[in-house]
Amino acid sequence: MPAGSPHTRLIDKLAGGLVPVRPLGSPLRRVLGWLLVVAFPGAGLAAVADLRGALSRHAADPDLVLAAIGSIATAVTAAAAAILATLPDRDPRWALLPAPSLALWIGTSVSGAEHGAPISLSEACACVGFILGLGVPFALLLAAILKGGYALHPSLSGGLAGLAAASAAASILGLFHPFAMALNDLALHALAVALLSGAGAGFGRRLLRASA
Repeated sequence: MPAGSPHTRLIDKLAGGLVPVRPLGSPLRRVLGWLLVVAFPGAGLAAVADLRGALSRHAADPDLVLAAIGSIATAVTAAAAAILATLPDRDPRWALLPAPSLALWIGTSVSGAEHGAPISLSEACACVGFILGLGVPFALLLAAILKGGYALHPSLSGGLAGLAAASAAASILGLFHPFAMALNDLALHALAVALLSGAGAGFGRRLLRASA
């Protein structure tokens, strides 16, 4: 193509306006980065928690141990699924990744709560406030990580991010939960998780679609 031709000038004009795009890190690296940041407040709160009492409560209740494992695993797998859901070349069935750990968390929590005495509404609401207070910044951080991708199903990605954040906050709450799980307490825990997941799905539809 001769220099100075209209096609050459058009190509030069288009090429001159290109902005370098920073490549995304690997999904594993981004998941680990989010978990590392989440671990900082977790470690700080653990430093002031009654760890001996928390360990004693868990040692006396196998359901509590399994529920803790399920909540931690749900936080990790939901964060991974949220990030994978923003990669168009990945199988959408990755969204089911947190399903087994979520089932473990729910099942063992219900089993343990069936034997617990109901707690006061103020105590149960304090748990909800704890989950939302930590979960919202955790979700915002993960949303910032997700915006670098291309979400074909932004509501799904956002909902998974909300689930990951709520699960992480609930896992940390276990360090400060001085009473046995009760059904009314569990119901409000579930409400907090549902609120964060639902909010994530709603904001994901707007924020992640806009970044696509």
